[in-house]
Amino acid sequence: MSTIFHVMEEEYNRLIDAQNSYSKAISTMPKGSPCVKRIRNGSYLYLERREGKKVLFEYIGPIESEKAKTILAQIEKRKRFEKLLKEASATLHDVRKVLRGKI
Repeated sequence: MSTIFHVMEEEYNRLIDAQNSYSKAISTMPKGSPCVKRIRNGSYLYLERREGKKVLFEYIGPIESEKAKTILAQIEKRKRFEKLLKEASATLHDVRKVLRGKI
């Protein structure tokens, strides 16, 4: 039984490290949702986010620009990390149940 306990303990530690690294990576990426506004003949990318009750729009640039493509790629990466963080948290919850507070 102690072998299983040690394996679960290693998994617990791995999940804690994964949670920390995902959270750290998410905090460095741009916040908000991409929003395309069409003004006259051009399409422009904005990041839409909330601060309290206000909705803020941060101008990024024309939709075809390199900066816009980079921001969109970072947002996709952030969404992937958020999904992985959610899965790691759920698994960590299950591991805690199995260990029943023995950590």
